[in-house]
Amino acid sequence: MRSVTFKTISYIAHATSVIICLLVLNGCSSDSEPDTLGAVNYKEQGWRFYSSGDYAQALLSFERAVNFDETLADAHNGIGWSHLSLSLNAPLAQEAFQNAIQHDNSNADAWVGLATVLYLRNKETNDFTSAIRSIDNALQGDAQYLFRHDYQSQADLYALKAACYYYLGEHRPATAEIDKALQIDTTNRTAIALQNLLRK
Repeated sequence: MRSVTFKTISYIAHATSVIICLLVLNGCSSDSEPDTLGAVNYKEQGWRFYSSGDYAQALLSFERAVNFDETLADAHNGIGWSHLSLSLNAPLAQEAFQNAIQHDNSNADAWVGLATVLYLRNKETNDFTSAIRSIDNALQGDAQYLFRHDYQSQADLYALKAACYYYLGEHRPATAEIDKALQIDTTNRTAIALQNLLRK
């Protein structure tokens, strides 16, 4: 009887030590580290959904990407554009764009998104000034991120800058940005509308 009890205790002790080792190893495993491949796959899936107009599914994919790797800037950027397209929550969109920029300040698309949020928010004149700075940062950022959606060319960016200057009451720089936009695209509607407003 004693030998059975000793064997049982020995078995339990051994099993317990194995379980503890497995738990420790599991805690040190790569599960707690970013899964970059998984994150990139979800991010790419998100942009496919976004391009097809399924912004809700795009948002879910981008959020999953961030769950896999919270440093993936373009996934944060996708969250921002999805929120904007769904008209859900401008503060969440702004936070997402700021997160994207924090992780990669060369992401020109995130700068454009931030400028768009600030322009649409226009709670104070500082929003327009900050939007202008964001557009300038976008134009100096990594061009590979530009013109993937929602805006077509630099003409749209210059037109947005012109609109900001217009609402700031700074007509001379607004006119200069309109001219830049129309040199690139003579049919840019925003630039033409602003030009007509300034002529009145």
